[in-house]
Amino acid sequence: QIILFSEASFAGQKREIWGDVPDATSWELSHTISIRVIRGGWVMYEKPQFHGRKCVLAEGDVEIDNPWTAYGQSGQPHGSRPFCIGSFKRVVRDYRTPEISLFMEENGEGARLKFTDSAEDTRVQGQALAAASIIVHSGLWLVYSKPFFDDDPYVLEPGRYPNLKAWGAKDSSVCSMHPIRLGSPVVERPGEPQVLIYEATGFQGRSFTISRDIYDLKRLPGPALPTVGSLHVLGGCWVGYEKEGFRGHQYLLEEGQYQDWRQWGGYSKELVSLRLIRTDFSDPALVLFEAMDFEEGASVELSEALPDTQLAGYGTVTQSIHVLSGVWVAYEGTNFSGEQYILEKGVYRSCEDWGATDCRIASAQPILQVGEHNLHFISKILLFSEPDFLGDHVAFEEDQDTLPNTFVPHSCRVRGGSWILFDAPAFAGDQHVLSEGEYPTLSAMGCLSSTAIRSLKKVPVFFSEPSIFLHGLECFEGKEIELNNEVRSLQAEGFNNHVLSVRVKGGIWVLCEHSDFRGHQWLLDCTEITNWLTYSGLQHVGSLYPIRQRRIYFRIRSKELELYLSVPDDVEDMKAGRVVVSSLSEQSNSVWYYEDGLIKNQVAPNMSLQVIGPAGKGAKAVLWSETRMPRQTWSVDSQGRIHSQMFEDMILDIKGGRSYDRDHAIVWDMAEERPTQIWDIQVL
Repeated sequence: QIILFSEASFAGQKREIWGDVPDATSWELSHTISIRVIRGGWVMYEKPQFHGRKCVLAEGDVEIDNPWTAYGQSGQPHGSRPFCIGSFKRVVRDYRTPEISLFMEENGEGARLKFTDSAEDTRVQGQALAAASIIVHSGLWLVYSKPFFDDDPYVLEPGRYPNLKAWGAKDSSVCSMHPIRLGSPVVERPGEPQVLIYEATGFQGRSFTISRDIYDLKRLPGPALPTVGSLHVLGGCWVGYEKEGFRGHQYLLEEGQYQDWRQWGGYSKELVSLRLIRTDFSDPALVLFEAMDFEEGASVELSEALPDTQLAGYGTVTQSIHVLSGVWVAYEGTNFSGEQYILEKGVYRSCEDWGATDCRIASAQPILQVGEHNLHFISKILLFSEPDFLGDHVAFEEDQDTLPNTFVPHSCRVRGGSWILFDAPAFAGDQHVLSEGEYPTLSAMGCLSSTAIRSLKKVPVFFSEPSIFLHGLECFEGKEIELNNEVRSLQAEGFNNHVLSVRVKGGIWVLCEHSDFRGHQWLLDCTEITNWLTYSGLQHVGSLYPIRQRRIYFRIRSKELELYLSVPDDVEDMKAGRVVVSSLSEQSNSVWYYEDGLIKNQVAPNMSLQVIGPAGKGAKAVLWSETRMPRQTWSVDSQGRIHSQMFEDMILDIKGGRSYDRDHAIVWDMAEERPTQIWDIQVL
């Protein structure tokens, strides 16, 4: 997929390109355009029907000045000609390692040299490598007649080039070369699943849309499609199966167009069941075990793509797998080839569990979410007018104090964060709290069939560990129950569910009228309710749970100094890393995240913010190994103070003064006269 913008800086008209475009000459573009290649290796041609000069596009963002102006008429001012694209072709479609063979004689004969990676200088004792013919087995290759990728390259797509004329060369010298390869599989819209299924190849014939798992495509209501000819995956990451019931050969279906069964890597035309991947794609990690059922023996833990398991000192026999997080694709062959198996978070005790008939795994790679690398947090809700995500739909990323009277939601999808739905405008009436997930009916949303949702609000971001106190009398007197985790039934856990006052010390909690999180709900952040009966109309709490919040990245800015809490980029190489305030720069990292009460920096995931030395006024805060005991946790209050949970009444502060370490982070007693204790948490 490509997103093309008609102007620089990703502005102007936006156009999505999913497949080959034989003629793009009608597109109106400025002299400089912006292109975001989400997946695939592409070639942009000067002329229609994939002719003329070529411009190669790899995955990533790029701004391009009109490359054809260099060949324009003499005397024509630079920048006066608008960009004109003749055609687009997607050349790199699979994840195989790029491979090219150079032959000393024409027609693929004579001595052969094989390359699978970039080579900046192929010369031997100053002598250029000579190639009379070339075969590109996989990938898209840029071949240069000069070393160090100098001068314009020859762009070679997969195929045979029997002589110099075939790739447009006048000289047989090959001094450097570079392949264009795919990154890991990606998903752009995991929370907006939709697939268009066509009866015939090339997106022809009858079609229908699905947005949920299909056990057997041949048994859908309505006229059955005898075959699946082509697919257009508009959103979500899917797995296609050769047989009904999610069995047989597996095919990873990323967002994009598949004109026929060969383009999704099919072993045959059969595609009978489809399953949506609903797992969190962040922080991928898995462990391969040589023995069945995780018994003793060789194992290897992965957090990134591995084209050959033997490169990690591990063999090709895998009999059990533990996916710790994320979504993975394991392959029977090296270089991400052969039979593929899609693995989600959980345990697979034998090869049959992941759908294989033998225990050979030779390569693996994670599926990543597009935009995860930019760390931005987005909370989004999609409301549908009919059950099962059908009918009209609207999407929101901000609070809505009223919904149109003509739109009544009957199903919804929540992506990113949690939301509160109200059955009255202006955030009034009964509350229905929904965490990230799918809710195909009103009852799944915790609503009565007659409920009409009239307003909705995002659950705010918080930075504290869950802690709540329930008291048997008003004003926090009488029996006390302290909880840190969900309780499906207070009575079943042996507590008396009679409650007359509530104090939330940390986290955001949902209190429910009945057990198993049923009945009326109340969302509470850090607050004190002296009389629960007056607040809720009840004298009991049936069940309760803390809101779970996915990892959120943020910057910590001193409101007084307008500087950011940061650490050196090489902090992971240190035993203790300095934590200071500074302006934003490339030499330090100011991106943080909150995990289980720890404040951690993006560049040092195994370290956390800790106080060293005696915890008195002025003690320094540094990054230290998170394994240090006892754990030093923190919380952020609504005023922007960052509290140490270990050292009571100690607040994160800045040393100040005129000494060399005046910018260092310290802890200090809470003091109104110290404005440097107030921080602005800037969520990315």
